[in-house]
Amino acid sequence: MKLGLTLALIACLFASFGSMAGNDRQDDRTQSRNQNAKNEQRRLAVNSPDQAVAMAQRQFQGKVLSVQSSGSGYRIKILNNDGQVFSVSVDAASGRVSRN
Repeated sequence: MKLGLTLALIACLFASFGSMAGNDRQDDRTQSRNQNAKNEQRRLAVNSPDQAVAMAQRQFQGKVLSVQSSGSGYRIKILNNDGQVFSVSVDAASGRVSRN
């Protein structure tokens, strides 16, 4: 009887240590993903919509009507002083600003 109880206790201990090790691996993967996201953001020339707007306004005068995130950066609609609306693209990776 004592042997059976001892074996059951040992099995419970191994099971709890195994689940703790699994949690550590999950935490490591989460930390790795977070670090990769931070590294990607550091590599980009433009990291936010506000930064994209500031870059566009340095090159083009007018009132910003909207900012949209696109696949490779940002698209900004601007109303110039002559009443014309035009779009400007800001590439997030290179920081290149171009009028569409």
